[in-house]
Amino acid sequence: MRQIRVLLADDHNVVRQGMAALLDQSGRYRVVGQATDGEEALAMGVARAADADLMLIDVAMPKLSGLDVIARLRRQGVRLKLLVLSMYDDPQFVARAVEAGANGYLLKQAMDEELFDAMERVLDGESYLGASIDEGAVLQFRVEGAELTRRERQVLQLIAEGRTTAELARELDISPHTATRHRANLMRKLNVHNRVDLIRVAVQRGLIVLPPSQS
Repeated sequence: MRQIRVLLADDHNVVRQGMAALLDQSGRYRVVGQATDGEEALAMGVARAADADLMLIDVAMPKLSGLDVIARLRRQGVRLKLLVLSMYDDPQFVARAVEAGANGYLLKQAMDEELFDAMERVLDGESYLGASIDEGAVLQFRVEGAELTRRERQVLQLIAEGRTTAELARELDISPHTATRHRANLMRKLNVHNRVDLIRVAVQRGLIVLPPSQS
């Protein structure tokens, strides 16, 4: 049976090294790359997308959050399987991870019992939420944000990251006029009248996660 090639992204050295040892000892999995912050994780995910099968990624990392990494990888067309390993069981984080493109979400404290099952199910094309995660609450957060289109969600995340209209138009390959229209539609749908309130309401509803420097 072919070994599964795994990438690890976690800023805690002890956790990351312990996870690498656990996977390597299994015989089925081989760790082929490690990242210690979000920027490294993004670069690694892009560079190794063609020769790795799965990335295990933390939510809270320096420079870029794991959720930002997931969203950016998916925007770049990376189809690598992404399984979040996190200390946070807040339904809005889980919902945001799924919306960003994660294939699964597992709590670190349950990792020993569930890790290998979660990995196999994600690799088989299933989605996976840890057994202790409140799926109903996660679904509610997703329903509350369902009125936004995929493009509006992308625009909303970029606004939260501090992009100007010109910058988000360039990144999404749309005209500045279209970018302005998306911004206006977001404010109308969320019933706000300025950028600060737009971000505040979006965070409260679990539609976005602020970059670490802004949270």
